[in-house]
Amino acid sequence: MTTTRQWSIFFGYTAYSTVAVLMMVPLGVLLLLDARFPALMVVQPVATTVLLVQILVGGWSGWRIMRRWSRSPATAMHGRWDLPRLGILQQDPGLLLLAALSAVIAVATVPAGSDPRLLLASMALLLVVAGLCWPWWVGALAALALGLVGIALGAAAPPIAVGFALVLAGVTSTRATLWLAAVVRELEDAREAHSQLAVAEERLRFARDLHDVTGRDLSVIAVKSELVAQLAERGDPRAVEHGREVAQIARTSLAEIRALVRGYREADLAAELRGTASLLRSAHAAVQIEGTAEDVPAEFTETAAWVLREGGTNILRHADATTVTITLGPEGITLVNDGASAGTEVLEGSGLTGLRERLDPTCHLTARREAGTFTLDVRFEHTGESR
Repeated sequence: MTTTRQWSIFFGYTAYSTVAVLMMVPLGVLLLLDARFPALMVVQPVATTVLLVQILVGGWSGWRIMRRWSRSPATAMHGRWDLPRLGILQQDPGLLLLAALSAVIAVATVPAGSDPRLLLASMALLLVVAGLCWPWWVGALAALALGLVGIALGAAAPPIAVGFALVLAGVTSTRATLWLAAVVRELEDAREAHSQLAVAEERLRFARDLHDVTGRDLSVIAVKSELVAQLAERGDPRAVEHGREVAQIARTSLAEIRALVRGYREADLAAELRGTASLLRSAHAAVQIEGTAEDVPAEFTETAAWVLREGGTNILRHADATTVTITLGPEGITLVNDGASAGTEVLEGSGLTGLRERLDPTCHLTARREAGTFTLDVRFEHTGESR
């Protein structure tokens, strides 16, 4: 998918929240089992140190999993009844390292008959990290199995029950977080597709109108041109008459094309303002309009309408705006959006260049990028004509 600012912010929040849950689960299990790190470090320094390393590795592994998932294709992200599946956890070396560290803790604690609480916290962390890709019911069964193992190792049933609930909450919360992220991701894809579709529909409309205007005339010109050639080869004087008809049809068609282009470019400013605002709002951008179409001098209404059309289209195609401000007045028209990319330099592509070429010589266009916003400003130079 194309990375947008909204998705980047939401993914960062989701990823850090998930990593925090992963790292807090083993600490919560130790707290519920009335275990303190200073005391554990004195009694079991090796196992405690390994658990601290495992917590850090768990957060690192969870972050890697989330990054891989965010960069993968957005197809088949979740089943009909299941929450989103990552499908890449088995290939992540962090999971193998977590399992190896759990084995080290087991070797350091269980055979000696010492306190099993470190092992339970370690297994809880492993379960929650693995729960990022497991179906929720697999994670629930694994958490239940962990509780039974804790009871078998001699832990009291009430703390184990609370620990089981904590692990289950960790598994389900990470799964639910990924489900919500998947929904946001799909909405971002839909928004991008909607913007591209709006631009494509406008191009298709103009192409369809152009075809309707010129298709019939060009067909007639082709047929009559062949007839003129045949009559000329036979020396038939009717070739002159038909040749003049061809010229007249060509002139009529040219006039119709000019009228079509003029109608496309000379849009009603009020209607163009409503259409541009509606189009941007359909792309989930908040549009604020300052001024009205009546505030623009009559001699510049065509220019303002063209700036609105091209500026709105460029925002949809090249920006990721959440707010757009359109200002109209006697001195000019300004479009400001907050979807500017990083940097301050503005490289004029075909869009700005084409817009500059279409403007009246009395109008002055400037484009600038600053503080995360992009401003398109067109100033009018009055010629003294009245409205």
